[in-house]
Amino acid sequence: SLTPDAIGRAIRYALEQPEGVDINEVIVRPTAAGM
Repeated sequence: SLTPDAIGRAIRYALEQPEGVDINEVIVRPTAAGM
């Protein structure tokens, strides 16, 4: 299962991208989840 810390790190990654990088969707799921 995902921890709050893991979700927070994923969001932080998206927010810390340099100017000119557009992330308009973030999907976070456990690595064992199927597509």
